[in-house]
Amino acid sequence: MKDKLYREVYWLLRVTSIHLKVRLQKMIEDYDITWQQFHAMYHIGDEGIPATELAKELNCNTSNMTGLIDRMSENNWVYRERSKSDRRIWLIKLTKAGIALKAKLMPQHHQNLYRIMSVLSEEELICLKALLMKLDNREDV
Repeated sequence: MKDKLYREVYWLLRVTSIHLKVRLQKMIEDYDITWQQFHAMYHIGDEGIPATELAKELNCNTSNMTGLIDRMSENNWVYRERSKSDRRIWLIKLTKAGIALKAKLMPQHHQNLYRIMSVLSEEELICLKALLMKLDNREDV
């Protein structure tokens, strides 16, 4: 019984994660942006981000990152700039159009998250967070 419960909980976590991601993706598709592009935009701050760091944040390799940044550049959302402190490093920065799109997307994304997560009470969210952090072997609950 215990082995079955482990598998059921694992499977439910996996499927729920996928379903949440799909729901959130559908909620931003009116903006004609892919989930990967949105996720990249999320991580690009005011000062930009090194391409290698962005690849780590998106959990992808540098060749995938190059294609992603190329497509975002074609949409006039980002541009590449050499780092002033280390010329080997390429920073990915948002254009004015990218900043404007991010300013529209982030509040919408936060509303979408709230809408999805609001089926849980605050107490349930706190409990779920603690359980997920425990499962992830984190000490900082």
